[in-house]
Amino acid sequence: MIKYYSINFFIPLRLLKTLFSLLFLLFTLHGISQNNVSSVNPDLLKSKSFEELKNLCNQSLVNADFEKLSSYRSHYLKRAKSLKNEIETARAYYYFISWENLEQDLLYCDSIIRITKNSKHEAYPTNGYLLKADLYYNNSEFDKALDNYIIANDWANRKHYKPLQLESLLGIAAIKNVWGLHQEALDIYRANYLETLKLPDYLKNHYDDYILLANNLSLSYIRNDEPDSALVVSANAMNYARSVGDMNSYFDLGKAHATANFYLKKYPNTLDSLLKFSNNYSDIELADSYYMLAKVYQYKNNHKQAILYYKKIDSIHKIINDPFPELKVVYNELYKYASKWDDNDKQLYYLNQLITVDSILDLNYTKVNEKMRLDYDIPKFKEEKQNLAKKLKEQQQQLWLYIILSILFLTVIITFYYSRQRKLKNRLHKLLQTEVIETSELILEKPKTNSLEISEDIISDVLKELTIFEKTKGYLSKDITLYSLAKEFNTNSTYLSSIINQEKQVNFATYLKNLRIMNAINELKSNREFLKYSMNGLAEEFGFFTAESFSKSFREKTGIKPSYFLDELRREKRK
Repeated sequence: MIKYYSINFFIPLRLLKTLFSLLFLLFTLHGISQNNVSSVNPDLLKSKSFEELKNLCNQSLVNADFEKLSSYRSHYLKRAKSLKNEIETARAYYYFISWENLEQDLLYCDSIIRITKNSKHEAYPTNGYLLKADLYYNNSEFDKALDNYIIANDWANRKHYKPLQLESLLGIAAIKNVWGLHQEALDIYRANYLETLKLPDYLKNHYDDYILLANNLSLSYIRNDEPDSALVVSANAMNYARSVGDMNSYFDLGKAHATANFYLKKYPNTLDSLLKFSNNYSDIELADSYYMLAKVYQYKNNHKQAILYYKKIDSIHKIINDPFPELKVVYNELYKYASKWDDNDKQLYYLNQLITVDSILDLNYTKVNEKMRLDYDIPKFKEEKQNLAKKLKEQQQQLWLYIILSILFLTVIITFYYSRQRKLKNRLHKLLQTEVIETSELILEKPKTNSLEISEDIISDVLKELTIFEKTKGYLSKDITLYSLAKEFNTNSTYLSSIINQEKQVNFATYLKNLRIMNAINELKSNREFLKYSMNGLAEEFGFFTAESFSKSFREKTGIKPSYFLDELRREKRK
């Protein structure tokens, strides 16, 4: 699981958001409310400018002086209203946002939007919608957050205000990441990150933007199977954050850096970072750290420690009740552990949790992706179409050229499409007509000469072990590694790797994937019960960690998507 950070809007709010979450409870404990008796003499505030009042509000937050903050913000709001200054009234409302009472906070946002809706200011009412979107995002109401990011983007575009155009796009990117549209999110993060690097003295003048983008870009790289790039981006940002004493950002980036090492299977580095940094995390970030720690300990065959971390994740989920995809893995592992010890109560509990999490994630994914298509992508395409029509009108003399090029382009596309469909059908027909796919069909012909500096006896013994390994389907274990298999064969990993390379004509990783895909095809054709499984279930059954890795391996080997293959098998079954 990768956490994608919600998008904040401007420097003062970035300061306030972190503090308000803690301060809201403290306000309650101190009995502070909007109607408190002021601890500041109002006469002293009458001569203060709006800028000075903002500075006083910020300073009271830094000093944790809650009574003064209550006085300052109330006076700020009262002064702005009395002077009928819409923008300053809107800015005053920011200091009333608690980040804890969503219903009340949304009312403040609606007030900001209402009083600035007709403003000519370039940042309003866009800022009100962005703040509202961020509140929903912080509360995991992603569909409502998306609504407001889209509205904010529309306002920013109407006012041609680049900074808030970017802010709204980053908000949309954050939700694209949460719901699996990782490449689209990566394109947004990378473009804005590179744009920031081009700015003069960006580390000084645009530090917050740089850190935020570096964090999100690192996590997006990981989601798009580019952890090496994530290491570079996060390491550079970590070094600078530490050099300026920004330890909060340093720890956040450290989390991204540890995650990149995890996906690169650099487990010692991952373990070292997470054990060092995890005390600085909470909620989803902490659960994410525990998940990686559990996986590392599983890899080290320390299952007791792994289960301990899975149980910690369950405890966190009980408190925050915010499902994330890896919870399905967590509860599946805990369910298997409870089954092993015949703990019926725990089995039932973990199974119920697994079903609940799965249903919530599936529901939210479908709901938000449809909204993304209807409310964001389609209006965006309409706008692009209007721009193109305008351009064509201005360049009337090139009309015929465009028509000819369009026809040629469509011809190429149609030809390519039908050619591709024909190839897919041929591949599918071959898979369906072959009764059983043998190992030799997935692995190239063996060489006739031994070019290895390994004795024929050792090669023969290893090949016998590989034959047994294939027949017993040992490759279905997700924990199998070159080292562990060599140990099982009483040989070393160098010999095993060399023999597989020569005899099977593929490397070890490809050899495993080939066997798993071969088995998957045979099982799907012979056991129609598998047709009822989800893609995640099939991945689990056939030895893959994720549905994505199963689909990618299947397509690489067969040239068709597994969903296409499954649909055809289901159609045959209905005949």
